[in-house]
Amino acid sequence: MSATVVQYPVEPRVTRSRLADEVSAAKKRSGAHVRAPSERIALVLDMDECLVHSKFQNEVEYRQSEYRPEQLEEYSDSFEIVMDDGERAIVNKRPGLDRFLEEAAKHYDVYVFTAGLEAYGKPILDALDPKGNLFAGRFFRESCQQRKGMFLKDLNVVRGGDLSRVILVDNNPVSFLMQPSNGIPVPSFYDDANDRTLESLSKVLASLQDVEDVRPRLHQLFRLADLLAEHQRVILG
Repeated sequence: MSATVVQYPVEPRVTRSRLADEVSAAKKRSGAHVRAPSERIALVLDMDECLVHSKFQNEVEYRQSEYRPEQLEEYSDSFEIVMDDGERAIVNKRPGLDRFLEEAAKHYDVYVFTAGLEAYGKPILDALDPKGNLFAGRFFRESCQQRKGMFLKDLNVVRGGDLSRVILVDNNPVSFLMQPSNGIPVPSFYDDANDRTLESLSKVLASLQDVEDVRPRLHQLFRLADLLAEHQRVILG
């Protein structure tokens, strides 16, 4: 089965050095808009190329169609999943993922929101959270909004109404179109054993932990609303 490749309106521009720069900037701004929060931040994490990178034996459409390297690099921190139809996939974890999830669950309500099908995402998330105590919720392709062949993520399905303390972490800029001021973009993960993105991300998140409304701060850091404005007009109408 051949897949149609979705052409994204913009390419990810975030590098590990850029994220490190935002860590420094976030520290300088840490005194503004602070309160003792009434609820924890809802931390919404993408899965593919954000937390993990997977490779199927055959061409399948369990995942959102996008560029991925044809071959996985040799990698030590990986596991295998088997679909109900017998299709197998090797899954590589982003460096530091287990520790990141364990620490994040102590401070945030952690959700995973993937454009992949539940039949594919569930076994991966079960492997990442075998005790079921890390993720407050899981959202799959069925929870996305499809516009012009793209799967968009509406954060209202996670915490409807008030999005002042909701953060989406994703490597795909399309994912931010619905609520760009809630986003933290990260570089895509393709099996680089030296990747330190999650370390930098942890520091940015820590600087936001007691912020009353994360959106002004995230807009200052990443300006996604400005970068995606034209694409919002074209895709969302």
